[in-house]
Amino acid sequence: MSRSPTSSTRDPRAGPTPAGRPAIPPGTHYATLGVPIDATPAQVTRAYRAAMKRFHPDRQSAGRRSWAEEQAKGINEAYGTLSKPFARQAYDRTIQQQVVQEQIMSRYAGGFATGPAAGTDPLGDRFRRDPTVAERQDRREANRGALVSLILVFSGVTAGLVALLVAWAALVALAGRLF
Repeated sequence: MSRSPTSSTRDPRAGPTPAGRPAIPPGTHYATLGVPIDATPAQVTRAYRAAMKRFHPDRQSAGRRSWAEEQAKGINEAYGTLSKPFARQAYDRTIQQQVVQEQIMSRYAGGFATGPAAGTDPLGDRFRRDPTVAERQDRREANRGALVSLILVFSGVTAGLVALLVAWAALVALAGRLF
């Protein structure tokens, strides 16, 4: 979604999140309409109408009309998805899959960013909590165990290669004496 050259990095349609409500994931249809994840269909409709009043291309100056058209397309797409229960459920599953995938990748591979919210963790505050002392201890032990396993495997492979080289050298020497 394009933004006006003068707009800040914060989405102008995303309103403040009341205390105790799930955060609005950046780069999602929820952020486009400025509604929380648990918004009711009536809230989605109100937010859509308010956003269209604000960003409708006919209400903009000639210089901002193309930008407003892009904003209106994004608003229409967001409303089209969030206003239909089955489409909204599928969209929520997609967001949740991205969150889980990012959590797995950040744990094992340092993470990677994908999708429209690259560099962010949509719904991360909703699904992630701080690890407990016991979980941190378990992770340290697992890391230690993985390191020991890696060293043992590397040592075993190295010893096997050395044994193969010694056997090869012995066979070559034996073949040299026989022939």
